[in-house]
Amino acid sequence: MKLSSLIFLASLISGSLIGITSVHAGTIAPDGTKVSIKIGPKPFVATALAKGTLFASPTGSGTTCSLASPCSIWTVISKAKSGSVVFLRGGTYAVSKTITFGNVGSAGAPIIYESYPGESAVFDGIANPKGAKIAINVSGKFIRLRNFEVKNMPMQGFWIKGTDNVLDGLHVHHNSLSGIQVYSPYDSFPYNTYGSRNVIKNCIVHDNFDEGTMVSGFANGGNADGISISSGANNRVENNLVYRNSDDGIDAWRSTDTYFGYNISYGNGLANGNGNGIKAGGISPSRGTIVEHNLVYSNRATGIDYNAGASVTMTNNTTWNNKQSYYKGSDTVLEYNISAESLRSGGSVEVDNSWQRSGTVTFISTDPKSTNFLVPSIGGGFQDIGAKPK
Repeated sequence: MKLSSLIFLASLISGSLIGITSVHAGTIAPDGTKVSIKIGPKPFVATALAKGTLFASPTGSGTTCSLASPCSIWTVISKAKSGSVVFLRGGTYAVSKTITFGNVGSAGAPIIYESYPGESAVFDGIANPKGAKIAINVSGKFIRLRNFEVKNMPMQGFWIKGTDNVLDGLHVHHNSLSGIQVYSPYDSFPYNTYGSRNVIKNCIVHDNFDEGTMVSGFANGGNADGISISSGANNRVENNLVYRNSDDGIDAWRSTDTYFGYNISYGNGLANGNGNGIKAGGISPSRGTIVEHNLVYSNRATGIDYNAGASVTMTNNTTWNNKQSYYKGSDTVLEYNISAESLRSGGSVEVDNSWQRSGTVTFISTDPKSTNFLVPSIGGGFQDIGAKPK
């Protein structure tokens, strides 16, 4: 690893937050007009309080789940049904047993669980020993989990087995395995019946690690991704900020037709973790991952790794200050990407990437706090490609 990478990662691990939450950029549409894009979390838009139908609080003991008499989280889940809007009053919900969002909504009437407007609900599993089989399970359908915090869970933060769910605006951190993991049985028929068509967006996911933990299922840093799509089909991971997780930032593993777009992934890789910014595949049947408009930097290993996934497409991404930029297979398609590292590995179909042009890529700023961070320098010949074209 380059010395600059070591210095940068050392500053991250020491606890200083050097990253960025979101960045704007512009690009040119086919009709010649300039359009705005946003990389990283978008501002959260709260559900109107008047739409609330059920209420929970950290100390709730009611049975009506009204604003005046809120329920516990477990009771409110038992009452939620298609079309319910559940507001979670602010404060810390001590998680002493698994919370399962197993209800079934519909596309037109999802079930919404959201922090009460102006307040912040926090689910904290700190009282449980590492490895305890306690998590927040999402096994239902058409559930929307919005604008709350999950931390210190003894295994994964979220374990998603259901379909057609949305996680939006969540803060997920310091869990003992992956922050958010989608997993469905590999032997289900047809394959990908479960754990499919979920959307993870506008979330901040960081410092999830199994470093120093050697109980069953842990790997001293090697099993804790920020966001892990371990199976399922047509899941989407978009506009997230993912950093300082012990294994990979975002991982597609054994999924099919997964979409990774407009994310920021940096500083991943601790102890025995792999340390890739984005891992776009895994063993069979992994295929069809699309990786576009991601900003991937200062990870311990590769910025974006196809990881044996079939038919992976990488378009308009920017990698910088990783050990290497892109690792690609024979059928990986790379087009309009910027690589600011010297090493790329593997053979692939390549179209108009920075290394296929003359000159050397430079940026207006390499300060992560700058709005021009990793924006190609004016007149340098690379302004129309990469994650942040202007």
